[in-house]
Amino acid sequence: MMADVVYDSLPSPTPPNVPSVGFQATATSEFGQGVKLQGDFPVVLNSATLLMSNWALESAYEPVGTSAGFHVPLTLDLYQVGAGDTVGPQIGTGTTIDALIQWRPEASAGCGTAWRAPDGQCYNGLAQTVTFNMVGITVPNQFIWGLAFNTTSYGANPTGVLGPYDSLNIGLNSNPDGVHAFTPSVGSDLIAGSVYWNTSHAGFYTDGGAGGVGTFRQDTQWEPYDPAIQFNGTVTPEPSFFLLVGLGFAGLFVVRYKFRGKTA
Repeated sequence: MMADVVYDSLPSPTPPNVPSVGFQATATSEFGQGVKLQGDFPVVLNSATLLMSNWALESAYEPVGTSAGFHVPLTLDLYQVGAGDTVGPQIGTGTTIDALIQWRPEASAGCGTAWRAPDGQCYNGLAQTVTFNMVGITVPNQFIWGLAFNTTSYGANPTGVLGPYDSLNIGLNSNPDGVHAFTPSVGSDLIAGSVYWNTSHAGFYTDGGAGGVGTFRQDTQWEPYDPAIQFNGTVTPEPSFFLLVGLGFAGLFVVRYKFRGKTA
C-alpha cells in the first residue's frame, strides 16, 4: 500500500524563508507539536518532512562543511499523549538523521546583512526541508512530536564549540490573518494555538516557567504560528474494525437469505 499524507502543516511551495525558532537563541533543547492525524485509526509511518530555516553563512564557517552546506544530527522524537495532553511515554527511541543543511546566501546589495530572494524581498534565513525515514513506526492517531539537536550551549549534549548549528532554526507556518491559530491542511493540532517546548529560559514560556523549566511540555498562545511538518503513512484499522465489518456482511447475508424468494 502507498503511504498517504496523514498530517500536513507545511507551506506549499516552500517560500524563501519563514518565521522560525532558533534553538541556541532561545535556550531550546526540543521543540514540537501535538497532532491529530487524518482518520481514526493508528498509522504506520513512512516518513516525516520538517521545515527548517538556516541563518548560517558559509563565509562565517569556512572550515566547516562544503560549498553544498554543513551536516548536523537531527532527532525526531515521538511521544504518546498523556493525561491532560501532557507528554507521555516515548514511542520508540527517536529517529536521527545526519541532515545536510544548505548555507544561507551571502548578503545582497540593498539588503544590509540579509539576502535578496527571487521574489525581490530580503531575508535573513533560507527555508528548506529535511526528511526523516520512519518506515515501520506505528503511532496512534494522535501523538506529540519533538525535534531535538545540539547547539553550543543547549541540547542533550551541548557541543561547547561555536558552529553553524547555532544559526539553525525550526520553521513555522502561520495563519495568513496574522491573528488566529493556524489550521493544518491535513489532520489537526492537538490543541490549536499551542506548541510543545523545552527551553531552559523560564521567561520564554507563556506561564513564565510556572509549569517547569527545561521540560518538554505544552506552551500556549502561539497564534498565528505552528511548527511546519508533514507526516506520511499507511492507516491500519484496528482488528475490531474488521470484525465489525465482517459482522455487517454476515448480517446482510442473513437478511438476503431470509427474504429470498419473497415478493412484495
